[in-house]
Amino acid sequence: MAHRILYGHKQCHCEHLAEIGQPMLPDIIVNSCAGRSYSARSTHLYIHDGLSVATSVSRSTMSVMENSGKPEVSVIVPARNEEASLGTCLESLVGQSGVEFEIIVVNDHSKDRTAEIARSFPSVRLIEAGELTPGWTGKNNAVSCGAREARGEWLLFADADTVHLPGSLGRALAEAKAHKAEMLSYSPEQIAVTFWEMAILPVVFAELARQYPPSKVSDPASPIAAANGQYILIRRDTYESIGGHRAVAGEILEDVALAKLAKAAGRKIRFRYGADAVRTRMYRNFAQLREGWTKNLTLLFPEPTWLAIKTLLWWGIPIGLLLAPFAPFVSSSPFNNVVRQWWWMPLAASGISRNTIRIQRANFDFTMEVLGAFFGMPVFAYLLIRSKRMYRQGSITWKGRSYGGPELDTDRSRPDTKATMKTSLSLILILLAAASVSGHAQVTEDPKFTNTMIEPGHSMGPLKLGDSAERALELFPRKAIDQSWDDECGTTIDWTDSNNPVGHGEVFIRLKKGKVFQIESSTTRFHTAEDITTFESPEKVRNAYKDLRAWVLLTTPSPALGSRPPVFWIDKKKGIAFELAYDAQRHKRYVYKVIVFEPNKTFCPEQETVNSLKWQSISAYAEEPPKELSPELR
Repeated sequence: MAHRILYGHKQCHCEHLAEIGQPMLPDIIVNSCAGRSYSARSTHLYIHDGLSVATSVSRSTMSVMENSGKPEVSVIVPARNEEASLGTCLESLVGQSGVEFEIIVVNDHSKDRTAEIARSFPSVRLIEAGELTPGWTGKNNAVSCGAREARGEWLLFADADTVHLPGSLGRALAEAKAHKAEMLSYSPEQIAVTFWEMAILPVVFAELARQYPPSKVSDPASPIAAANGQYILIRRDTYESIGGHRAVAGEILEDVALAKLAKAAGRKIRFRYGADAVRTRMYRNFAQLREGWTKNLTLLFPEPTWLAIKTLLWWGIPIGLLLAPFAPFVSSSPFNNVVRQWWWMPLAASGISRNTIRIQRANFDFTMEVLGAFFGMPVFAYLLIRSKRMYRQGSITWKGRSYGGPELDTDRSRPDTKATMKTSLSLILILLAAASVSGHAQVTEDPKFTNTMIEPGHSMGPLKLGDSAERALELFPRKAIDQSWDDECGTTIDWTDSNNPVGHGEVFIRLKKGKVFQIESSTTRFHTAEDITTFESPEKVRNAYKDLRAWVLLTTPSPALGSRPPVFWIDKKKGIAFELAYDAQRHKRYVYKVIVFEPNKTFCPEQETVNSLKWQSISAYAEEPPKELSPELR
C-alpha cells in the first residue's frame, strides 16, 4: 500500500510490505451483530493510495490497540460496496497517533471486495451488520452495530470515503476536550474531479454554509443544529444518553437528526470546516452525485422549491443578459439597437460576480467558484426540485436500497412540482450545450500501458530518461489526486497508479530543466527483466544484480518507513537503484522503490542530494547501517 508523508512541503512515499516471500495470513475474527462469529484467514494484500492526502502510515507501527487495554476512541466505519475507497480510508486511519484507538469496519451486506479489503488490515476489526429491520436505514443499522461492539470512551463515526490527515484523530479529541464539546463534527475538504463535481459541489456547500452557519451550530444559545455524518466524534455517554442511532433509526439525514437530539439535551456541539483533518470524494460520477443529493437536499433545506426558483433567477438573469446580443431573434427584433449597444453588460458582469462571491464561502478554489456560477447553479436548482419530487412520490434510492412510504412525504400540501421541474429543465438546455464543449474539463482515465518493463539507465515503461516534461505528462496524465513539488534536485511529479489491477502505487518522475533525469516506481505495475518490482525481498535483488553498492539516507526515522532510515542499493554504471524500507513487524527489509537514472550521472535519494551529510556509504549489500550511524539499532 502506498503511504505519503509530508516533511514541510516535501513528500516521500513508502510501501508497506506483506510477509516477504510469503503470503500475508493474519488471523481475523469476524463478528456479526446477529451474534455469529467465525475465523477467517486473508491472503490478500491491498495496496492503495488516494485523494492526494498525506498519511504517515505503517501497519507495523500504528497506534491502534489490537487486543490489550481499553481504547479512548473507537473509530466506526460503515461500509457498503466501498471497495473503491475503503483501502485509502483505512490506510489513513491505522497510522493515527497521539491517542489509543480501535477501528471497527461494519460490512453492510457488501457484494464487492469491501470485506476482503478490511481483512487485509490486521488491526482492523471487521463485523457484519445485522439484518435490516423495518424502520431502519442501512447506514443507521450498520453504525448502531458498530457502536454496540465499540469499547472506547469516544466514538468516531467516519464514512468509508474519508481520508484522515496524520495526527488528526488525536487533534480532534484534544479540540473537543479543549472546547468542552460532547459532539465534534468536521465538514471535510471536498475533492472534486469531474466537471460536474467541480461545478455543483461549490454551490451546494455554499448554500449549506448559509443554512447551517458553523458559528451558529457551535453556539449553545442558537437553535440551529447540524453535523456532517462523514465525521462525527461524540462522547459515548452522550451518544447513549440521547438514544444513539436507534433514536434516529429511520432518518435518512441521521447526522443532523443526531445533532438536534444532542443540542436539545443541552450537550455542547462544535462544528467546523475540517480541511486540516479530513478529506473526501463523495461522488465519482454524475449519476452518484444526482442520487446522493436527491436523497439529501429536501431534508437539508426547508423550502427546496423556493430555493430552486431563487437560484434559477439569480443565475438566469445575468446569463441571459450576457447571451442576449448573440441570440438569433435579436437581429429581427425592434430592440435590436438597444441590445447591440451593450449597455447592460455591466449588469450581467455584476450578477455573475455576485454569484461567484456568494459561492466563496464554500472553501473551493476560484476556478470551481466560477464553474459553479456559470454551470452549477442551474443544476443545483434541478437537483432541489428533483429531490422534492422524489420525496413526494416516496421513492428515494441509495446504495441499492429503496426508501419509501408516508414517512418520506415531507409536505403533501405544497403544489405539485412537475411544472417547476419542467421549467428548470428547459432553462438548463443552454447549460447542457455548454457542458458538451466543456467535456475536456473531465479528468481522463489512467492510460493503458503495453510496456511495463524497467530498463536500467534507459526507461520505465514508455517513459524514457531525457524525455520532456510534456512527454511525461502525455504518458502519465495528471489527475486531481496527483501532486508535484520542487526540491534541491529539481521538480518531482507524483503520479498515482489508480487503475492498477493489483493495487495502487505511484510513479515519481523527476525533472531538471524540463527533462526527465530519474524515474522511481513504487507500484507493482512496472518490473525489471528479472521480474523485480515493489515488495520484493532484498535476496532477489542480490541474486540478480552483482555490482550494487549500498548507501543510507540518515533522515529522521519515520514510522512509515519502519522507524529506520532508508537503505539504497545502487549500480551507478547501469543506472538502477533499489530503495529498501523496513518492516518492523516482520523485522525485514523490502524493496520500496525501483529507480532508474542516467548512468554515472546525478542521482537523487528522496529530497536530498548525494552531497548531503545525511548520505553515507555503507558496506555493499548491507541491509542496515552501522549502529554508530543509526541509533535506533542500538
